[in-house]
Amino acid sequence: MGGFIAFLLSRATDVSAFAILEAGYLFLSLAGLALVAAFARRDLAGNPDRGRYQLVFLASLPIGLAGARLLPIIQDALAAGRLTYGLLAAGGLVFYTGALAGLCAMYAGCRIMRLSPWPLLDAVCLYLPLGHAFGRLGCFFGGCCFGAPTDSVCGVRFPAGSPAFLQHKSQGLLPDGAVASLPVHPSQLYETAGNLVLFALLLLLSKRRPQLPGRLTAFYLAGYAALRFTLEFWRGDAIRGVYFGLSASQYIALTTLAAVLAVAFGGGKRSVAPVSKSNFPHAR
Repeated sequence: MGGFIAFLLSRATDVSAFAILEAGYLFLSLAGLALVAAFARRDLAGNPDRGRYQLVFLASLPIGLAGARLLPIIQDALAAGRLTYGLLAAGGLVFYTGALAGLCAMYAGCRIMRLSPWPLLDAVCLYLPLGHAFGRLGCFFGGCCFGAPTDSVCGVRFPAGSPAFLQHKSQGLLPDGAVASLPVHPSQLYETAGNLVLFALLLLLSKRRPQLPGRLTAFYLAGYAALRFTLEFWRGDAIRGVYFGLSASQYIALTTLAAVLAVAFGGGKRSVAPVSKSNFPHAR
């Protein structure tokens, strides 16, 4: 669908179809980030430290971006057998490592500024699935993060020049003269739906009182780990890296889930943060 829309716009404007696809992906991703920032800011409206939390949030964004680039750089360097400037300057982004890097940076920033991290982290994690849903729509529009080939009625074809088409062509799966990829699972839309369900569950959980500091953060990390681990089985893009039967993101999901469970069951008797009025977002 994204490729078809880009083709029509390209014919009407003489702008490259790939430039239009990249613009659509960028627009939807930035829209998702803006939603997270706006709603988190609203939930922190009654917190006396809101200004400092906003500063920590903004300062964490470049670290999150660096984290999103880290995994592709490592994978490309391993595949090439060496690290070059070209590998550092060009390549894709991975949401999972970017989100984890950003959240860790927020935690560290709050500690440095002598703030409880949970008002900020809980507010961000509550709306992160909603913002991520927009990002995955951008992936569908741009054709990246595509699914595995399928004969089901859910299958979609991406046009010539798309990542799915190029991969299938290189694997010899397409006949000469093909103008579209094989039908593949719309894994981007699967994850969009999964993120919306996760957001709905987090929203319900946020209404519970008393609201323990860190609960929403833990639930998001565990919930997205389970979602990502499952959905990776429907992914088909080889570039994401598959090692011993599991993708890189599945190993990250297992590690994240194990860490959340270890903290939840191993440190459950200790108070994570002083329970005071300033520890809770004012509006939910």
